[in-house]
Amino acid sequence: MEKINTQNLIDVDVPIIITALDGILLFSNISANNIFGISDSKKQIVLSKKIKFFDQKGSAVNANQLPFVRAFIEHKSVTDCKLNFIDSSQKSYWFNANSIYMTSKEEETGLVMTTFWDISDKMQVEDWFKETAQNIGSVLYSSNLDGTKYNFISDAASRIFGYESDDIQSNKVSLIRKINPKYIPDFKKFIEKLKLGENAFVEYQMKDGRNNDLFVRHTGFPIKENEKIVRVVGSISNVTDEIEYRNQLEKSEERFRLLIETAEDLIFTLDSNGYFVTVNTLGARSLGFSPDELIGKHFLEFVDEDNKSNVAVAFQEILKREELTSFEVRFIDKFEEILTFEINARNLKSDDETIGLIGFGRNVTERIKNESKLKELNAKLIEANRMISIEQDRTKQQLTVLEELNKLKNEFISNISHELRTPLASIVGFAETLVTDKDLPSEMVEEFSGIILSEGKRLARLINDILDFSKLETDTNALEKTNFDIILVLNELADRWSKTAEEEGLTFSSEIPETEIIINADKDRIQKAINNLLSNALKFTHKGGRVTLMARDFLKEIEIIISDTGVGIPKDDIPKLFQKFSKVGKTSTQIPGAGFGLTTVKQIVDLHGGLIKVSSELNKGSTFIVKLPKSSRR
Repeated sequence: MEKINTQNLIDVDVPIIITALDGILLFSNISANNIFGISDSKKQIVLSKKIKFFDQKGSAVNANQLPFVRAFIEHKSVTDCKLNFIDSSQKSYWFNANSIYMTSKEEETGLVMTTFWDISDKMQVEDWFKETAQNIGSVLYSSNLDGTKYNFISDAASRIFGYESDDIQSNKVSLIRKINPKYIPDFKKFIEKLKLGENAFVEYQMKDGRNNDLFVRHTGFPIKENEKIVRVVGSISNVTDEIEYRNQLEKSEERFRLLIETAEDLIFTLDSNGYFVTVNTLGARSLGFSPDELIGKHFLEFVDEDNKSNVAVAFQEILKREELTSFEVRFIDKFEEILTFEINARNLKSDDETIGLIGFGRNVTERIKNESKLKELNAKLIEANRMISIEQDRTKQQLTVLEELNKLKNEFISNISHELRTPLASIVGFAETLVTDKDLPSEMVEEFSGIILSEGKRLARLINDILDFSKLETDTNALEKTNFDIILVLNELADRWSKTAEEEGLTFSSEIPETEIIINADKDRIQKAINNLLSNALKFTHKGGRVTLMARDFLKEIEIIISDTGVGIPKDDIPKLFQKFSKVGKTSTQIPGAGFGLTTVKQIVDLHGGLIKVSSELNKGSTFIVKLPKSSRR
């Protein structure tokens, strides 16, 4: 102890003890005292008797097997000993104990310094791994390349094969010798494949610890270090029941095949993983394959990519349910054509375990096509019926319009007849008087002649209006457009109608900009349209009323407003104000004329790309607004 500077060890985080012969404690640092519950009064105690350590199986470690005791017995250092210790609060520690044997030439006996490195977390992971390996349905192993020696084999070997894993690792039990000689060639091929660095598996029969026959599936995965295979890891699973089910299916295949070979539908069985086990010849041929080309292949390999997820869902339903399940599958045949089959399938069970499924499929491709065509034809029929209905409604509407037009034309003819008859009656009456009465005074002859002339001019204007209306309606090139100053036209009209208004006892006012405003239009027709609006305004405004002509200059258009305080227009008649042959009136006043004056105004405005609007209140007056585009050329 004098040669060991224990002062440097007192505060080290790792528990450290120094013992003499028989495990007598000579020194322990603070960390060791805290964990092992050592106090100063316990110095010189025999540590191996006072503190219990346990091995990985949970058994108490014999005193002679403790590393700090073995080091004295064997006169050498003992390292890498895994020890478990449970303190007074029942907290469990795992340590990797390293006992260093120290002696000198002058001393016959030495000392042992032991360090306890905490590996609790690592051991927890190992426990979890062992727990997992023990409870899964396969034996996990690590062996040499030819499988004659096992470096590690999980404890599940005892449960599955009836052999203790320790016996297998220590070669007390050689698994190779338990293999049925019939399967040794298959096992050798399995080993050869592993030696080539390839993953492999083999199925064989062997004897278990109770001398019973069982079938196992043995998988292997080569592990390389520096490009050299150093060991093999894998699993060994008991597949006796699976092989039994497979054999049962194989035995029944022939009888089943005899029953279904003559059927034209697709009849098949799949194993629990979805691989074809059997398929009838005619059914396979309907997809362009032979049965051998389908057997052993997965069902989804022949399904259209877009349909695979739906088929997978259908398979899940089949596995859950006991009754027959129906679904559609779009197969891709050998010639890359898509065929639709209607599948009826149910699961196959043995001892309440699903071992596969059986299915019957009928090719419904043509039926689907016919249904699709029928839907298309139905859609076209619906569309055709809709179009017929639309045409019928349109025809009814056209008939209604024609009837309305005929009615309006009849009214128009009646109005025209009335308008023509009035001046003609005056002309004929006064002419007959002049012809029959030779003794008329010269003053009366002059008066009657003036009336005849005035009524003749009125008749001429009416005829000209009718012809002009007809020309505007039928001739799209009837306009003779030029660039002119609309302000001059408005001022001229204002002067003319202000005098007429004064004569009729009306007030006429105008608000016209002084600036030049050029429009590209038929000057005579624009003048005529505004003149008609002014004429109507004066005509239907009572004595003492007011008529106003205004013009407003905007960026791309001129707005002309004719407003009056006259009789107004009934609200219900405003929508038909500009209709052909229509006349607007009220109970006490019928607007005279042929019924095309405002229609002609709208025609002129429309042909110039303009807009006309009206607002009116009965007995309060009307306002007409005309918007005309300015000329783009100055």
